[in-house]
Amino acid sequence: MRTFASSCFLALSICAAGPVFAQAAPATAPAATTQPASVMSQEARDAVGIVDAFTALLTAGQLEAARQFLTPDAVIVANGQTLGTRDRYIDGPARGDAAALRTVDRDILHRNAWAGPGLAYVVTEKRLRAPGATTGPSEVVIETMLVRKTEGGWKIAHVHWSGRHAS
Repeated sequence: MRTFASSCFLALSICAAGPVFAQAAPATAPAATTQPASVMSQEARDAVGIVDAFTALLTAGQLEAARQFLTPDAVIVANGQTLGTRDRYIDGPARGDAAALRTVDRDILHRNAWAGPGLAYVVTEKRLRAPGATTGPSEVVIETMLVRKTEGGWKIAHVHWSGRHAS
């Protein structure tokens, strides 16, 4: 059984921001460090949209809807621990993660996306802080999502979250 601290860290680690968040704090992305959408292919922009929509649903606690953005065999990994495939994650750790995700503000520090025939990746670096805090302790999280073209459209096939304490 995970401790409260590790559960909170995991939840903070999976927090992402994007334009689809209505209830979350707005993301800021310094232009100098974030790949501009204008240089991304349409497929890469589509993959970013899938990642942001999945995270918005997870944050909102809409787990059944979030499940639909993952392939059944998607593997979820966080900080060196395999959390399982789609159903094991959504039916287990995602519940606590969803609750904790609503308790942080987040800023995208860097995002890069690429897509080829049938496969894309989205790598996002973000800073997570207590609500309203502009200084003080924070977490820097790196999120990598592999997105695969399926008969049902683009779906997330792999998620990897890792984080570190920042000052």
